[in-house]
Amino acid sequence: MKKHVTKIICAGIAAVVATSIVAASGCSPYNKGVSLKYTSSNAEVQSNGGFAVEKDGYIYFINGIENNEANNDYGTPVKGSIMRISVDALNSGKYNSAETLVPQITYSTSTNYEAGIFVYGDYIYYGTPSTKRNSDGIIQSDKLEMKRTRLDGSESMKDAYVTFPSSSYDYRFVEENGVVYLLYVATSEKLYDESTGVNNLHSYNTKTGKDTLLAYNISNYMFDAEDKSNPRVYYTMNVYNYNGTASNTTYDYNQVYTVTAAETEPNEYDLESIIGWEKDNDHYVNCGDLVFDGIGGNGSDSTPTPFNFAPDGSEKNKFSLNYTLRDYANHTLFFTRVEHIDKKNKLGEKHLYMQKDAGLAEDWNPVTANDDAVLLLKDYSSSTSYKYIFDENEDLTYVLVAEGSKGVVVKEYNEGAFSEDVIAVKDGTVTILFVDGEYLYYSRSDTFYRINYTGKMGNYEGMPEDEDTTTDFNPVQILGLGASVASGWYKPELIGDYILFASEMESNYVIAFDLKLADFNEDGKVENDEIKQLNKLYDGIMNDEDSIISGYTDIDDYPTDLFANLANASKYLFYTGNIDYVTKLAKACNAKLESGDDPVYSENTLNKLKDFLAAEGDWEAYHEYSRTVNGKEIYANRRDYYYSTIGKMTSSDSKSYADDFKSDYLKDWPEEEAEPTWYEGLSKTARVFFIIGMCLVGILVITIISAVTICVIRKVRGNKLPRYTKRRIKVDTTDDKNINVYEDESAESKEENKQDSEE
Repeated sequence: MKKHVTKIICAGIAAVVATSIVAASGCSPYNKGVSLKYTSSNAEVQSNGGFAVEKDGYIYFINGIENNEANNDYGTPVKGSIMRISVDALNSGKYNSAETLVPQITYSTSTNYEAGIFVYGDYIYYGTPSTKRNSDGIIQSDKLEMKRTRLDGSESMKDAYVTFPSSSYDYRFVEENGVVYLLYVATSEKLYDESTGVNNLHSYNTKTGKDTLLAYNISNYMFDAEDKSNPRVYYTMNVYNYNGTASNTTYDYNQVYTVTAAETEPNEYDLESIIGWEKDNDHYVNCGDLVFDGIGGNGSDSTPTPFNFAPDGSEKNKFSLNYTLRDYANHTLFFTRVEHIDKKNKLGEKHLYMQKDAGLAEDWNPVTANDDAVLLLKDYSSSTSYKYIFDENEDLTYVLVAEGSKGVVVKEYNEGAFSEDVIAVKDGTVTILFVDGEYLYYSRSDTFYRINYTGKMGNYEGMPEDEDTTTDFNPVQILGLGASVASGWYKPELIGDYILFASEMESNYVIAFDLKLADFNEDGKVENDEIKQLNKLYDGIMNDEDSIISGYTDIDDYPTDLFANLANASKYLFYTGNIDYVTKLAKACNAKLESGDDPVYSENTLNKLKDFLAAEGDWEAYHEYSRTVNGKEIYANRRDYYYSTIGKMTSSDSKSYADDFKSDYLKDWPEEEAEPTWYEGLSKTARVFFIIGMCLVGILVITIISAVTICVIRKVRGNKLPRYTKRRIKVDTTDDKNINVYEDESAESKEENKQDSEE
């Protein structure tokens, strides 16, 4: 008895403990992931804020492009998740060795893709579509949750630091004084029940959970374009004429401010002194320092406000100035400035200026500083892309201008002036991607190029007479990379020796191109003529009219009856290397041929394909260049020799990817003719007798089942079935009329039968 009681108590305790563990797990603020190998480190981070970030020999990257409406339950996503791969693995060709760090979709601002993933200390910070449901049960995937995960993958936040109501918010995760902040601009935000929302600058302290409104109702703003971890931001604010009406008017001038993420205290202004100020309707919050004050001495702009550098009006510009911020990089602010030159509001020209460390000096004067700003361009226009290049001392050396269809103009800056413009890239709309040393990487018409931008005008005139050579001052295409770069996402990035980008051809997953492949001189440098040499290898397979595969279409050299479908099958092997499938397909297709027909895939074709994979015969020249990719030796006639997908594909994407190559380059698998069943092989008479026999068998089976069922029921119910006892009729031969000769039961028998019936 005691043993039974003890068992019951132990079982109860175990149940309570198990329930407590489950409850504790359910209440944990973290999703538990798979722990990866990781050693805590404060090492420098490369490319922080991009879609790929390098730290401690690992590249953390967003595993391709996934939309925000896909299933984002923790642990489900593969595409769009955050993965990592070691630089050593890339160097050794182990592209399939990536590990999942954050099994949720990483998503950014849908408008510009300027901010991606950030690494600080032992954590990675990112945005992901919300998985929470609204009151109607609909998943709010249009909202963006800002979270972090340990770099070993063991802990990922369940709840967000901040949830953006839309994916159009610009943001940066930055670090200041050892604390990570989320800097973000809330667009069309209504903090005070405004009829129309305004843009507000916020800073969220991830350590304390405090959200600070840094500036209310800003106009335009600039985060650091080069260092996305920089906690400083510049922004402009209008100066209002508070006339007491529902809609305040703005003065002709505005102001430029700067602030860092760690600021928490708003500036104090004498708001009550403003004529027309209504504290219930008017709001002004600003934690920043005044950089440029555009107050002028003409017209209404001469009316000072508490927001001016000199509220008493003692400090003014000659003309009122209106600023538009253009860029912020290397501690230098670039902006245009328009002068309102008379009381009739006639506008002056818009010029481009720059100012290093704008607003940071202790004796900074926001009015007189307007005279100190460096004028860069007098004829500034709406350029689509300006790239500012600085030397090791953070001094401006070049401005690269990609404007409209004019190509790329290089402006060398020296001793406060620009030299004569140099047209480095002629004609065509150009997108500047990035700069590495003296090389500019850019795209045009879905093509990926590189050029040295530091030459003089004569360096870019004409092409070398010998087409087999080139110089660093001639643009060189980088393989066929540009044609497959996915648009509308992050720009390609250079990390170490690897160019990383999402590829449309690879189902929008990330691929890596190793620049070291073009280091034919093995001197650690890659020059344009070496990239051109690599191009010739690549183009010699598929892209040139004189390529080997293109030559297979010449029916004089390769008649179709002897080399059936050789060209397309070779293209299929270039991408996949899967000759086993081609061999099985050839057997299946050829088996369907009528006598005398040409083979769909001939024996000659299969032999040529074997030569292709072994880099023999026609492909012997490619045998000189080989590398190991994912554990297999391949030669330079294979796509994976040049660049490969990193990360992991979903099973459906992987199948679709393989099926696309089959449909593009191979014949369809022949339809199988179904073999006749044994019934279809019977004669008509045999089928009739078979049907009759089956009917008889069916009747017999039903009869047996019915009989067995009755027996089973009787056995189960036993004596509960009513019993009827019928006695033999007694006949008396005497002639006694007083005797009922038909009486067949005694009273006792009648009573027994009555009881049985009642039962």
